Amino acid sequence: MAQEVAAVPDAVPETPQAGGAFAGQWEACEGTNAPEECGRYVLLQQGDRICGTWSYFATGKSYSGRIIARATSPTEAKRTHVCGRPGSETDTECENGWQTVDKPLRICDGKLGDMTRADGSCFADYQSVPLADEARVALQAEPWMQACLARDPDVAPKGAGS
Repeated sequence: MAQEVAAVPDAVPETPQAGGAFAGQWEACEGTNAPEECGRYVLLQQGDRICGTWSYFATGKSYSGRIIARATSPTEAKRTHVCGRPGSETDTECENGWQTVDKPLRICDGKLGDMTRADGSCFADYQSVPLADEARVALQAEPWMQACLARDPDVAPKGAGS
């Protein structure tokens, strides 16, 4: 029998055009000339809810997964849940659910940051880059994304892959 994931009711409306300060594609390519080795966030935002994907390359391996966050201001958010290939971001595969985290997401000087310096100041190294309409539409069409934008993170459905 195929692996089942939590069902998304047929009544879930199509995700509206999600936007906000955090929405879009963010890329950090410091130290690499290979685009596939850049760190990335692809985020959709609806109100204070932020849902999306993350990826990075380290020690010769690619890591990727999903993220859920809540905006607490126009420039600050708190990542609350992650899943994906186990590495420095998570130890929970998406097909096994979500790992609860309490990590920052900030916008400083037009860049996205996912870390805070020891003195509390923002460290932002992700540049905003164009997100192709096809990629945005495909991400919005994912059942887990529709559920994430419509519900509390703890009831967002599980799902394989990212």
